[in-house]
Amino acid sequence: MGEANSLHPLVRIAPGLYQFDTGYLRASHTAVYVIVDKGQAAIVDTGVAHNVAPLLDALNSIGVAHAGVQWVIPTHVHLDHAGGAGGLMQALPNARLGVHPSGAEHLIDPTRLEAGVRALYGDAFFEREYAPITPIEAGRIESFEDQARIAVGDRVLEVIYTPGHAWNHISVFDAVSSTLLVGDAFGAGYPGFGQTGSPYVVPVVPPPQFNPTAYYDSLKRIADLAPAQVAPAHFPLIEVVAETAEQLAAMMAAGLEQTEQAQSALDLEERLLTQWARWLPAGVNDADYRQAYGKDIWLTAEGLWLWRCKQQAKHGEQA
Repeated sequence: MGEANSLHPLVRIAPGLYQFDTGYLRASHTAVYVIVDKGQAAIVDTGVAHNVAPLLDALNSIGVAHAGVQWVIPTHVHLDHAGGAGGLMQALPNARLGVHPSGAEHLIDPTRLEAGVRALYGDAFFEREYAPITPIEAGRIESFEDQARIAVGDRVLEVIYTPGHAWNHISVFDAVSSTLLVGDAFGAGYPGFGQTGSPYVVPVVPPPQFNPTAYYDSLKRIADLAPAQVAPAHFPLIEVVAETAEQLAAMMAAGLEQTEQAQSALDLEERLLTQWARWLPAGVNDADYRQAYGKDIWLTAEGLWLWRCKQQAKHGEQA
């Protein structure tokens, strides 16, 4: 990985491609990516409202004018990925926002999105981490279908539909650097767990849209694309793409087995923490693992438990 800018948490990870540390929750937790070519730029994921100003400063530090940003692309509408979209669009006069068709309505009118996040995290967390959520004018939003292509300078980016984590999840492939900007479709990992290019990652599938078939299909599609590197929103770069896809599939299979056996969402959370520790690199302290990955595994337990409840209700109706 490249060197961070001295004034901003911005790292060059390939020619014309930068990783920005939003600082959400802690350092090296959530990233935004910036693609730059011929004075134009695209921003993939946005972070939350609080990081909009530092992100704009970071663009200035690499010579990108606000008027040069052509695209803002949330991989999906969860607020750690799209919460800053409205603030960015206000500051970027020429930008269009690209999103999966099923996500557009939530950015035009974020009322239901906000209500769902408040219900999951609580009002105090929402106000501290996510507020304010700024609506975006419908006329500035473009819906991206699978394999849509957009230009940034002379660079062409391809949109890849990668549901499973969320139904509106897309990834963005930069062929020039052979990098797939993958949001949450390829797990979450953090510095200090695993080797460079091969971090320890866990599946993350929060409520309410987990779909196991779609999740497995997206892992396979990413592996079949065979990029040189995958750049997740959380957080280290992944170079061993096929191996990581296999590991995530195996961890998900183990997680689904535990979902069937668990007595509650809380029981499932502990089961996932224990099961997925089998894939930890040697020598990792259990307390460090739980502190780094605990929130992701809690979210996944909630998502898997809700999926189980929906399956039981569906089968009960069919019976």
